Amino acid sequence: MATFRGHPTALVLPDLVAAGWYFDLMPACISCLDWGNDVLCSRCHGQLRPAVGMAVGGMCVVSAYTHESVARRLVHMFKYQGIRQAGVLLAKAMSATLPTDCNALVPVPRALVRRIRYGSDPAAQLARMVASEVGLPVVNGLRAQLWWPAHAGSNRLSRKAPVFGMAKEVPAGSVLIDDVLTTGATLAAAGAVHGIESALTATRAGIDRYG
Repeated sequence: MATFRGHPTALVLPDLVAAGWYFDLMPACISCLDWGNDVLCSRCHGQLRPAVGMAVGGMCVVSAYTHESVARRLVHMFKYQGIRQAGVLLAKAMSATLPTDCNALVPVPRALVRRIRYGSDPAAQLARMVASEVGLPVVNGLRAQLWWPAHAGSNRLSRKAPVFGMAKEVPAGSVLIDDVLTTGATLAAAGAVHGIESALTATRAGIDRYG
């Protein structure tokens, strides 16, 4: 049984939930599985806390939600389980906070080994979802390393910034797209490649390095 740790599906439901099919077929909340609700029930929606924008390494970063409770669950369902509906919810919230002077969306690519392992690139997917909401182009202007150590669950002081290369030029007014802002090291490294000064993420965790 493929399960999502920390989610109700981990104990009671089989693979079709982990794959996201359940939420296409049945009217249930994606977070708590409450029957007969919209994709996200009012109780879970009430636990989403908007994040405050901040400067990170000279970059203006806006996040839709703080990385806790339901928002954290949605990110993990999307990032590690590939549940599309969770990404759609996050992308809609991100679209509402996108800087008004944005001209293009530049996703921060996942390391190739991790893309192969999980079969997805969450930032690229979020960028496409946001683009469909706001009508802006997605420019894959960054090239990721083959591999770098996973940040999730690691000690922030031990984290090292990944290295990105230039895949193609990006237009002025581009905004970086990523799933989670934690220390800001990844966004700072990605932004430095093209001199991008704005970023948008789905959630924001604590900041203790590049604040």
